[in-house]
Amino acid sequence: MGGRCGYNPSVRMRIVLVRSRYPGNVGAAIRVAGNFGVPELVLVQPAFPFDEDEDLLRMAMGGLEVVRVTTAATLREAVGDANLVLATTSPRSRELRRVLTPPQARELVAERAPRLLAVVFGPERGGLSREELRLCHARVTVPTNPGFAVLNLAQAVAVIVSRLCEGVQELAEPPDAMDRPASLAELESGIRHIQEALLASGALDPQNPARIVDQVRRWLGRTAPTRRELALLHALAAHVAYLTRPRART
Repeated sequence: MGGRCGYNPSVRMRIVLVRSRYPGNVGAAIRVAGNFGVPELVLVQPAFPFDEDEDLLRMAMGGLEVVRVTTAATLREAVGDANLVLATTSPRSRELRRVLTPPQARELVAERAPRLLAVVFGPERGGLSREELRLCHARVTVPTNPGFAVLNLAQAVAVIVSRLCEGVQELAEPPDAMDRPASLAELESGIRHIQEALLASGALDPQNPARIVDQVRRWLGRTAPTRRELALLHALAAHVAYLTRPRART
């Protein structure tokens, strides 16, 4: 799964649309994907049968001939094999301090050189859920006029994908697999391990572990860790578990 950005062959990109409501928007997004050489678009729980809608076919303008469109039951299924997952958010987000602009997101992509970049767009109404945002390494938004801030879905896809494909230097992949970016599934495994160890040690509130763990997830997500860095996280979690293990009396 996943294609390569037309302007930057070192970046494999996948567009993911979550719970899309309007076929015309999806059709236009498919056309954008074709324009920028992104040959795969995944629909998570679309509100319509994408392969039968006339508005979608009309707005795609032949995009379905060059873009592979598939569906997924959950966002986790759609991005589980991605090394870097960017969630798009409205400029009205309450946490803009942690949100990247497109140039900053492009710098992150250039720095991490992921084998597969997934760019996630939420539904036209309501955006992504908190649980869905937790699956993403970082958030990106397009700065717009505060008096008329929210972009149409297809417009957002066009702006963000074009900016991510623009002027990113091609970087050689590290020869050692451990120095390559970890997948989302590998990151989630590391976070679960450290959560289990901290719960066992009493460092986390068992009634609300997410209060701390979500901060750890955001912190690690912004760094897009390598497999070697996640191996260190697993080692730390294992050591904490060892130190808190009950000792047999002699």
